[in-house]
Amino acid sequence: MIIAAFNWSSLIHKMLPSDSRPSAITFVAEAISPEKLTTLGHEITTDYDGNFGHIDYFLDAGIYSYEGPATCLGCHAEIEYTDAHTGQTVATELMENLTSSAHYRFFTSRHPNVYGFNGELADNFPMGKINRPCPKPGSFAMTAWAEIVVTENGDTLSEGCGQCHIGGQYQAPLGEMMPMYKTTQVEKDAIDCLICHAAAYDMNEKQVVVDGNGLKRWEQDRSMRAALSVTTPSAQSCLRCHQHNFGGDIYIDEGDPSYMESLRNTGDNRPRVLHPGSKRGTPYSPAWDVHAAAGVSCIECHTTQGHYIAKGTHSTTIMANDLPEAEVACENCHGAKPHAEDSATARYLNQHVERIACQTCHIPSLHDDNVTMRDFGNAEFEEHPGIYIYSDIVKESLPGSGIEYRWWNGDATFLGNPIGDNPNGSNLYRFYTANRVWPEYAGFDYEAWYEKIMRPIAKSGRPSKIYAMKKFNGRQHIDLSNMGPFGGMFVPYNLPAYYASGDPDRAASIEMDKSMMEMMYGIMFKYYMLDKFMSFMDIDGWNTGAYEDVREIKNVEPRWIPNDASLEISHAIRRVGALSCGDCHTESGVLDFAGLGYTTDEIETLRSHPLE
Repeated sequence: MIIAAFNWSSLIHKMLPSDSRPSAITFVAEAISPEKLTTLGHEITTDYDGNFGHIDYFLDAGIYSYEGPATCLGCHAEIEYTDAHTGQTVATELMENLTSSAHYRFFTSRHPNVYGFNGELADNFPMGKINRPCPKPGSFAMTAWAEIVVTENGDTLSEGCGQCHIGGQYQAPLGEMMPMYKTTQVEKDAIDCLICHAAAYDMNEKQVVVDGNGLKRWEQDRSMRAALSVTTPSAQSCLRCHQHNFGGDIYIDEGDPSYMESLRNTGDNRPRVLHPGSKRGTPYSPAWDVHAAAGVSCIECHTTQGHYIAKGTHSTTIMANDLPEAEVACENCHGAKPHAEDSATARYLNQHVERIACQTCHIPSLHDDNVTMRDFGNAEFEEHPGIYIYSDIVKESLPGSGIEYRWWNGDATFLGNPIGDNPNGSNLYRFYTANRVWPEYAGFDYEAWYEKIMRPIAKSGRPSKIYAMKKFNGRQHIDLSNMGPFGGMFVPYNLPAYYASGDPDRAASIEMDKSMMEMMYGIMFKYYMLDKFMSFMDIDGWNTGAYEDVREIKNVEPRWIPNDASLEISHAIRRVGALSCGDCHTESGVLDFAGLGYTTDEIETLRSHPLE
C-alpha cells in the first residue's frame, strides 16, 4: 500500500512532540495605498543601490500587500538555472529547489569530504546544523530554536538558532530528515523570502514572539517596504546571518556599517542576544577584506543553482553542502599564478602556490575578539545586558597562536580536524594529537590508530597544501555514557536558564526536560540516526538508557575536546600586510616546520630557500 506524500508527512508530524510540529501561522499583512507605494519606492531607490524592478511591477499589477511566499510565487513558481557540470539549463519548481536546500533544511545528506574516526566516509546521512552538536553555541538547533531570556533587570531578550533560518515555524524543519518527506504547505507559507532578497529588510523585526497557542517563533519583516526592495542577494543581506560566524557579534565596521545590519538593529521589543567571542575572527567588510572593499558579493564566489549555494570542497566544520562538487577557490578568479607582476619576487611567490594556499599568507591576523578557548563550565556575569555568559578564557589573533598551519587536502574528520599529509612522504606529520586525553582513555594508542586509520586516508586524498586555520577548543557538559577516545555527545544547555543563573549543571538538567531531548534519547532516534552518528565518533552505538542520568546530571561533566579543532578561514583577505618571506623562513618564523613534518635537514634548507 502506497501512503500519499501528504499523509506520510502528517504521520511524521504526529510522531514529533506537540510543541515541535509545524502549524498554520498568521502573519500580519500590511496593506498600503498606491501613493504610499510610490513614496516607498522613491525612498528605496534613494537609500539603496540596486535594480528594484518590483516597485514598478507592483504598482502596475496593483499589488499593495505582501502575503509572504504566495506573493512571490505569483510570478516565480518556476525558476531556471544553469547546471555547472553539464552546462544545461534546468527548469524546476522554486519551492522544490528551496525546500531541498541547506539554507532551508539545515542539513544535507552528501558529505564526500567528511570522515568518521572509524575511517568511514560520513556520506548519505542527514547531517548539518539541525542535528550536529557544537561547543560554540552550547545547544542544539532542535531544542534551542526560539527562546526568551529574562535578564536580571526584567528585560526580555531573543535567543535561539531559528534567528538564522529562513523558515518561520515553531521548530527546525525536523520532518525533512525523514525519508520520502514532503514539505507541507504550512511550512512553505512560513518561509521568510525577504531576509535574503530584500535590501530594506528590517532586522529589528527579527525577534522572538509568542503566538496565541503559547508557542514561540521568530518574527519576520513582511512589510511592503521590504517587499518592494527585492533584488539579487548582496553581501550585506548574507551577513544578516553569517556575520555572526565571520566577524562575531561585537565588531562593526565604522567605515561601512551596512555589513553589520544584524548587530546594529537587534530588535525593537526583545533584542537578540549578542555574543562576544568571534567564531572565526575573519570579518567580511571593507576594512578587513579586499573583496568586500571591491564590492564583491558573496554569490560571485559562492555560485548558485537556484537556491543551492556552493560552499566549496574544502571545509572542516560546516558539513551541510548543497553542491559538494562545486569549487569555491581563489584560483577561480586569480588563476594558478596570482602574482602577475613581471618580477623575480612575483615568480618566487608563484612557486609557492603548489604548496601554500593563498589564505595562508593573505590572512595575516584575526580580529581581536577571536576566541580560541571557550569554557561553558564557568559562566561570568555581564553587566550589559544583565545575563551570565560563557567564559572566553583565551582570545588570540596572531599567526602561531590564534592562527595555526596545517597540511590540508580539503577533507575533514567528524570533529573539525583538517585531513592532509606532508606531500614529501614524511611520516613525521600527524594532524590529530589528543592533547587533552580523557582519563578513561589514558591507555588508548592514538599513534597506532592514526597510522592505521588516518594516515591512509590523508595520503589517498587530494594533494595537500599548507593552510591557515583558526584554532579552537571548547569545554562543555559531556554525556559520559556516550563517549569515546575522540570525544562524546555534548549535553545542550537551556539558554534562558544558563543566561539567568550562570549554573551550567542546572541549565543542562532543565534542557533535558525539552520534549525533543527525550525523543533524542529514545529508540526511534537510536536506530534511525544516532547509532550511525556515534559510529563516526568511533563509539559503539547510542546508549538511550543515559537519559535519566543526564537529566539528574549523573555521569555528566564539562570536558575539553581531546584535540583542538581547526576551523577553515577564507575571509578577511588582505593584500597590504600579507605575510612575507621573513615571516616564515626564519628561525622565529610563524611556520612550525617540525610540526609540519619536515626533517632537520629540510628545515635548514627551508629557512634559507623557497619552500619546495
